[in-house]
Amino acid sequence: MIDQPHLAPGETLLYTLRHGLTELNRTKRTGGRLDVPLAEEGRRQAEEARRRFAGTALDVVIASSLRRAIETAEIVTGWPRERIVIDDLAVERSFGQMEGLTQDEIRVRFPDVIYVPIDHVRYSLNPPGGESFEALRARARTFLARVLAAYRGQRILVSSHQNFMQQLHGELRGLDPYAALKYDILNLELNQFHLDVDGRLLAHRVYQLCPDAARYPSF
Repeated sequence: MIDQPHLAPGETLLYTLRHGLTELNRTKRTGGRLDVPLAEEGRRQAEEARRRFAGTALDVVIASSLRRAIETAEIVTGWPRERIVIDDLAVERSFGQMEGLTQDEIRVRFPDVIYVPIDHVRYSLNPPGGESFEALRARARTFLARVLAAYRGQRILVSSHQNFMQQLHGELRGLDPYAALKYDILNLELNQFHLDVDGRLLAHRVYQLCPDAARYPSF
């Protein structure tokens, strides 16, 4: 059961939800903008998450335009697709020519890619034809401003992706684009942000709606 705080007038409750497992996650291939559905196990994960999320009140559900995010939002919230707001700003980071490749394949084809290792995850700084973290942060900032302008004072859920949500969380928590990378996000992880009338963070909580998702860590 998710603990929902009381909202004073003008306060906002913003949830972010990472999609369930895909074959790209399972086989450790760089996903990015590749539009793949949930794997069968990802659907089972989302059903488990739905049971944990049941009873949580929402006013608005927003999803990235990629299938895995839309499908996750449908299963976990129980909202039909026609009620879900689809927003291209919430899609995953573009990894350009690296998308669909394993890290071994990337090393062979693109030896000039630079990585920053943080804990067990290696973050690429210059994916060929892809999106920088600075550009990704700017997109997350624009998305947040648009959401708060449209839905301030409501209970909002955003179904999206690891790299995008790291930067959205960084914007909410006052972390720079690289400090935000220290906070990995598992499949079906729910983050709850309680915001004041000006959009400033009052409280932050994390819920693992499918603890078994830790079997497939980020890479």
